[in-house]
Parts: sequence; C-alpha cells; structure tokens
Amino acid sequence: MTRPARLTLTELNALSADAFATHFGGVLEHSPRYAAQVAAARPFPDAEECAQAFMTAARSGTPEEQLALIRAHPDLAGKAAHAGELTPESASEQASAGLDRLNADEYAEFHRLNAAYHDRFGLPFVVCVREHDKGSIFRAARERLANTPEQERGAALHEIGRIARLRVLDLINASPTPAHSTGGPMTDPTPSDSTVTQPAGTPAPVKVRLGSNNYGKADVRLFKVYRDQPGQPQGRHDIKDVWVRVGMRGDFDAAHEIGDNTGLVATDTVRNTIYALARDHLTGSVEAFGKDLIRHFVSRGPRVSGAYATFTEHLWDRLPDPARTGGHDHAFVRQMPKRTARVDGDGQTFTVESGIDELFILKTTQSGWAGFHRDDFTTLPDTTDRILATTVTARWTYLNAECDYDAVWAEVYRTLLEVFPDHYSHSMQHTLYRLGEAVLTRCPDIERIHFSFPNRHHIPYDLARFGIENGGTIFHADAEPYGVIEGWVERE
Repeated sequence: MTRPARLTLTELNALSADAFATHFGGVLEHSPRYAAQVAAARPFPDAEECAQAFMTAARSGTPEEQLALIRAHPDLAGKAAHAGELTPESASEQASAGLDRLNADEYAEFHRLNAAYHDRFGLPFVVCVREHDKGSIFRAARERLANTPEQERGAALHEIGRIARLRVLDLINASPTPAHSTGGPMTDPTPSDSTVTQPAGTPAPVKVRLGSNNYGKADVRLFKVYRDQPGQPQGRHDIKDVWVRVGMRGDFDAAHEIGDNTGLVATDTVRNTIYALARDHLTGSVEAFGKDLIRHFVSRGPRVSGAYATFTEHLWDRLPDPARTGGHDHAFVRQMPKRTARVDGDGQTFTVESGIDELFILKTTQSGWAGFHRDDFTTLPDTTDRILATTVTARWTYLNAECDYDAVWAEVYRTLLEVFPDHYSHSMQHTLYRLGEAVLTRCPDIERIHFSFPNRHHIPYDLARFGIENGGTIFHADAEPYGVIEGWVERE
C-alpha cells in the first residue's frame, strides 16, 4: 500500500470532509475519526497549523478515548511487526529507527520492555521513533517505566502528537518557506538573490533535529498576605511564601529553527500571570494553584499544549504573644522544613508530586551500623550505638489526584517526626523503609514515596591524646564526603 500523494495547502483546504478524512486517516493510528474532527477546523494557513490541530485532537478526548488511542499503537518490534500487520506509517517509522533489523539480544530487550509496560501500565510503549535511534529508544523506555500511570499517559499522548505532526507534514506539500504566522509569511532576513557561502575548509552543517524542549519563568518569589479572613479575628493575618517556576511545552519548533516567535508567550508575561492569578486563585494548596496556572497557559498560549509548575514553599510560624495563646496576629518566624510540589498537565489531566525538603532530624542513640561487608579497603569499625543524622528530602505521588494536598502534607510531616525516633535503626536503609511503610499506612491517597537521606556523620572526637576522657559527649560534625541513601517505597 502506497502513501497518498502530497497535497498543497490550497488543495487540502478545498477537499470535501470525506476526502480530507481519507487523506489523513492514518495520522493517528487506527483512529480515522480524528481526521474528520480536524477537517472541521479548516482552513489552515500552513502545514504546521494543520499538524497542531491533530496534536490537539489527540489530547481532546475523554480519559477513556485517550487510553483507546494509546492502545491503538503497536508494540515496538512486536508481534504485529513480525507478522507484517503494521500500518504503512508504523512500518516505515519502525524501519527508520532500524527496528526491522534487530539482532537477537535487541529483540529480546524490546520483548522484555514491552512486557514490562503492559504489566505496569496496561499500555504499549509509544515513542516517536523517527526522532530517536535504537539506543535512545531503549533509554526512554527504561526511564519512563519509573513514571506513574498518569505521567505515562501524558508522555504517551505527547509522543503521539509528535508522531502525528511528522505524518501530517509527510502528506502536505508545503511552500519552501512555510508561514507560521496567521498574518502572513515571515520575512527571511537573508536576501533571496544571494547565496550564503562557507569559507574554504569549513565543514558542512550537520543535520540536526529539535528534541524535547520547554521554556518559562523561574525563581518567581511570590509572597501573599491573607488579611481579615472569614472566621478570623479582625487584624489577624496569614501568609504564604512561595518560589514558583513555570515551564511550557508545545509547538515551538519555528522559534528555534527559523526564529519565528509568532504565538509565543513572553516569559515576562508568565511572571506577571503568576502574580495576577495568585490574587484570587492562591486560596489553598500550591498544588491546586499549579493546576490553575497550567489551565491558564494552555488555554491562553496559542502554541502551548502542556506545562508544569514547581513550588518551593517556605513555612512560617507565628511569634509568641504573651497576650494570647494562638500566637501573634501579624508577626512570624520562618521554619524548617520547606514544602515542595510539582504539577504537570495539559489543562485537562494532571500529575501531582508533593514533597518535603531540608528537614533536619537527628537522634543521639538507638542507631548502629554493623555486620556489613568488609574487604581490603574497609577501615570503618562496627558500631551499635551512634548518632544518626540526616537532612530529609522526600517526594511522593498520588493515587487520587484530587485529594486534600494540605492535609496529606501535614500527615506525612507528622509521620516522619513520630516514626524516626520510635525504633532502633540498624542502618539508614532500615529507617528509610520503616518511614515509607508508615507514610503509606497513614496516607491512603499516596501511591509511593521517595526518600533521599544524606548521612550526616557525627564522629567521636579523639580527646584521649589530651588526657581527657570523651565519654560519648564530644563529636565532630563532618561535612563531606558523606554517604547518601535513596529509594522508593511503593504499594504492592
């Protein structure tokens, strides 16, 4: 089966709805109905606008429709490929990355990764293979196995959009200098009657492609005072102190490749938007505010298809007030730890990750490190009584994306403080597992939690050389190098 002939934009916009659906029926795998949906959005001023319409359509369905679209894609180097049952588009694309010429080890690795994907997500692994080679496909597959189901669905839809874009461009005979603006073609600063020459001996430019990219605004320092809230005494204030970062994804190829900024949101606008929306939308958790920011940028940014927002919230407590038990009405002292969050989405579906950073915890006993492997380079002695100190960095993902994020964060924080001292710790690994188990037991909305524990060594200082007995009282708090213990604790 041969591909349809390439159409000019004039021909494309003049097609009947049925003819358009036939010509573009293979853009989204085994899902020709999307072509009929895109046909209704004509006329398109250029090929990229048509491609963007298909990319948007892929994300426009219900969650069930999105899953059906993902599942319509074949496994890479899977049974359909070996049986010759791929669509012409998929067969050509898999061949472009050499997936039709795998050796036995490579085929076995694809079989293992495909099986792992189906076991974890109930989905095929979808990637725009024309933007990869075998090695980068393997790397992407291994990395994405660590995603949550929500994150993986978003990643798969993003890749489907990239696949659709290239398939659309294959079917359109665009002008040599496509116009990315609806107001007309961009002027090429290079005169058309001149030829740019390279100095003698200069290597010819290499062929490159634009990979994944985003842009936005970082280190937006947002401080909000909540004055005279309902249910609070007159003159009693609350505060929220947050550093915000926003990154946007979308069809930014023209800006990178030919310098056309049409439809791009200025990062200065991103900063102003964060402050402006905070006035009425930052009324609860930073996670909920992140969803509002993403909805705004996706709906208002002409070329934005998705975004993320990260938050570092500095926590404050009230200063004591001798005149009242609830603390001072409007004076505060900053606390540790910090609260962190990341929200990612396309304006309709979101993945949320929350966390804790810079939580300094320590116990002076009930910890040891013994029975570990020894070799020629081991000098550390066994100990059954030591100081255990660390700076906790934790992050977690959710089973329920619409839970009370403030309440969950408070429960995780309380759990860490209560469980850290409640057991004899045979190692930092032992404590990591116990803390994770406790968090998942107490917080049913959490799917899994990751900890990073730098081991802040406190080493008994040698006072014997001065004729002084230490007696386990004086320690050197060593800065570096230090051990670091990291891991996820997940629900079975």
